[in-house]
Amino acid sequence: MADAGPDADLNDIRLLRTFMVVAQELSFTRAGARLHLTQQAVSSQVRALETSVRVQLFRRTTRSVRLTRSGRLLQERVQPLLQALDEAIVDAREVAHRGGAVLVVGHTASAAHRLLPGAAGVLGRVAPELHLRSEQYSELGLRAAVAEGRVHLGVGLELAFGGRRIARQEVGREPWCAVVGPRHPLADRGRVAVADLAGHVWLSWPRSSHPGHWRAVHRIASATEATPAVAETWLSLAQARLTTTRAVMFQPLSVKAHLPQGLVPLELEDAPVGSFSAVWSTLATPPCLHQVLSALAEAAEHPGVSGVPGRALRT
Repeated sequence: MADAGPDADLNDIRLLRTFMVVAQELSFTRAGARLHLTQQAVSSQVRALETSVRVQLFRRTTRSVRLTRSGRLLQERVQPLLQALDEAIVDAREVAHRGGAVLVVGHTASAAHRLLPGAAGVLGRVAPELHLRSEQYSELGLRAAVAEGRVHLGVGLELAFGGRRIARQEVGREPWCAVVGPRHPLADRGRVAVADLAGHVWLSWPRSSHPGHWRAVHRIASATEATPAVAETWLSLAQARLTTTRAVMFQPLSVKAHLPQGLVPLELEDAPVGSFSAVWSTLATPPCLHQVLSALAEAAEHPGVSGVPGRALRT
């Protein structure tokens, strides 16, 4: 016979919150200090949770507290659920206080510098009742968030997904620029042709997580007479590779003012462009969809629109 589900005590969110603090601190005393509870009260709540789920969550000795395998699994699964619950409570209070609706926008990093702030400024004028909250994802993470309904709308550059259950609409285009390190032989040029970069290694985000960027880089490469080598790299390694080698990376032009110190943006004479798209689930139309798409298009067409008085995106 299958094991019965957890007892009703598991529905007490306090037990889960206490468990998460103990899992972070690995100390009942420090957890009690954070929660303003006695050590005995913290221990009692953890025991109640262990009784409810019928597994041991911590291994306790006189010298240490460690998570069991079951405890680690519960920590991994509960953390995003509690975060989503907290965000839902904040959204509910904001709607009750101000009225209107909350729109959760997922985005890739490429949309964070100009497109989303600009759209927020426009919506502050035309749809003040709409409250925006943003969450950043990789491209594949964004696809999952849209498909699973964790965000109402996704926005990104060169998104390589869509389909029967995910609608997609282009909202604007932006020129690419080349990013190089300070020791790159072309770093002092300011403006170059794509062909000038063909003899150097081009970096792209991994195809496994950012297939749209990977395809865009290969598309630009295929348009040059001397096809350059393209190497995949993770964000944590990209800056080091750019600053210590002659590698090149293509990014939307709006990143110029947001690059890490030491990296140099180069405008491109032949100006290949990337496409920004908005995506959403066809199973649930996002609030104020037409107004949001129009605001994104206006922000893409008029870069200065981000200065329009409105509201900041809440992340």
